[in-house]
Amino acid sequence: MKYYYTDKQLKELVSYLVILHTTNEQKNQHILDYYDKRCIKHKAKALKTGDYSFMIESCPELGFAKDTYFTDELCIERKNSVDELAGNIKEHDERFFKELNRMINIKNSYLLIENNRLDDIVSHNYRSEYNELAFIRRLLGVQKVANIYINFINKENMGFMIYEICYSALMGQILK
Repeated sequence: MKYYYTDKQLKELVSYLVILHTTNEQKNQHILDYYDKRCIKHKAKALKTGDYSFMIESCPELGFAKDTYFTDELCIERKNSVDELAGNIKEHDERFFKELNRMINIKNSYLLIENNRLDDIVSHNYRSEYNELAFIRRLLGVQKVANIYINFINKENMGFMIYEICYSALMGQILK
């Protein structure tokens, strides 16, 4: 089944979008502040996979009879730095790799790394002794096997990016 929305209905539908953030996410106040400042709805929810996703609140007039979760369609895993990511990969952090394995079954999966760039890995601008060549190769392998998008985002833009990924995923679901 597919609904067709007018521009006005789409705008209204987006007003029912709620960003979900996992209950155990740490140091994300800057993201929540971004949403609060822009009146973007968000709520903490225990997510099976990832740190962020979204839902559409019940709006029967737009085809959503009850709250509809898109956690099987979108998963966003956030790392606060290349240092954290290097530690997860080098130490073969079991939780991290289980998370990646769960992400394989999700249609759109993202790994967002905050405060750094890919060049920081290449130039070994991180604390771990993990070799930069091994790091890059492992990251590229993870990206391919888990079919995830890897993006490096400045801290001040993280809330914006998470929202835009959720918005884009919603549009991809309803405008197929």
